[in-house]
Amino acid sequence: MKRVLSAAAALTLALSLGTSALAYSGTITLNGASLSTATLPDAPTGAVIPLRAVVEADYGFVDWYADENRSFFSLDGNSIYVDCATGAIELNGETLSNMKATFVQGVTFVPASLLGKLEGCSAQVKGSDVTITTPNGDVLVRLARSIISEVGMAATMKLDAAGMAEMYNIPSDCFTEAVGFFPMMVSADTVVIGKVADGKMADAKAALEDQRALTQQNFEQYLPEPLERAKNGQVVTSGDYIMLIISGDNDTAIQMFQDGVK
Repeated sequence: MKRVLSAAAALTLALSLGTSALAYSGTITLNGASLSTATLPDAPTGAVIPLRAVVEADYGFVDWYADENRSFFSLDGNSIYVDCATGAIELNGETLSNMKATFVQGVTFVPASLLGKLEGCSAQVKGSDVTITTPNGDVLVRLARSIISEVGMAATMKLDAAGMAEMYNIPSDCFTEAVGFFPMMVSADTVVIGKVADGKMADAKAALEDQRALTQQNFEQYLPEPLERAKNGQVVTSGDYIMLIISGDNDTAIQMFQDGVK
């Protein structure tokens, strides 16, 4: 009898909570991979993206500022603030007047259209299923991130070919596609992977070797550990692809690179 009453009580509680007591009813696919929704409540109408789950699965960063009662989400260079009292969303310093977040059991849900405002991102909704694409789905980006994760590198600043040309004078015309991850702290850890343009292999090698040498120079008479890493950095090629690697385990990184561009 007690079991029957307990089951009835649980059902009554679930009904009283409405959709917030139900598990996420759809699926979320992020760059071709299924995102786990097992711990998520069902999404409210009009706001189907569980922002924290998506950001963390896409190599982003999440924080909460208690004194401001705001949540912070960093996704591929974009800064998103959510006011936990009003649901107001601020994207890269601009408050979005036509969009708000909704909160269910402590989970922040946002409209799919928010991702459409981020360069290189999109979210397609079909029924209860969501398909998300971001720049981190790019083959070279995924390869670089897998190396960073496996080797344990402190390289978190992502740049495309244009960004590397602007910040590090690595000529963008050496590549048809490229990505680089550079340190944001006192570290030499660096990985650059690119597909070399026709006739540009020698230029690409020289540019990446110059970057390795510059990194070494930056740590001369400064810190011995990053200096040694920079000295031991390598520029390697495989077919039309090239990589600069400065890490604590170059051998593993090089093997992953060679396997990844076959």
